[in-house]
Amino acid sequence: MIKFYHNPQSRAVMTHCLLEELKVPYESIIVEYGDGSMRTPEFLELNPMGKIPVIQDGEVVVTESTAIFIYLADKYKTHRDLAPGIHDKNRGEYLRWLVFASTCIDPAMAQANLKFEGKRQQLGWGSPELVFDTVTKRLESADPYLFGSQLTAADILLGMSMAWATQFGLAKKTETIDKYLSHLQKLDSWNINS
Repeated sequence: MIKFYHNPQSRAVMTHCLLEELKVPYESIIVEYGDGSMRTPEFLELNPMGKIPVIQDGEVVVTESTAIFIYLADKYKTHRDLAPGIHDKNRGEYLRWLVFASTCIDPAMAQANLKFEGKRQQLGWGSPELVFDTVTKRLESADPYLFGSQLTAADILLGMSMAWATQFGLAKKTETIDKYLSHLQKLDSWNINS
């Protein structure tokens, strides 16, 4: 059984949603902020960064949300396959949008929140405007998900990132984004921590 180290008041809710969608058995281990439990030698052995989420699947330990998503969606194939296979024509684009959340949306949100300037060519994500315009343009063809009727792990990660970006006013709410998020918000797993 997978051990899932998390806190419901963290970005680990994305992993929680994925585990629910995959319907794989897992043990939920809540790690509190401020009590030092993320700094114990035992926890630091799992994740030297002292961060959550962390999953332990037998002897395999995976940290970092995107890595966890790739691992779980590739390993646990279900009636609702959440990852295009290695030879699927959608695999490359799927990986792009899965990784886009952490490599572009997250830093763009930080830049928008902290209001720091940088030359577009010096920042790996370019600018918040470029990131959110790029996402919006891709979501124009979502029907209702990135790959039509097939929900993928990329939808969950990208969708939750965009939900937070718009909720906190770091990205403009658009009809396109709202339409995409409205489909994701219908998933039982989306509101697992509510």
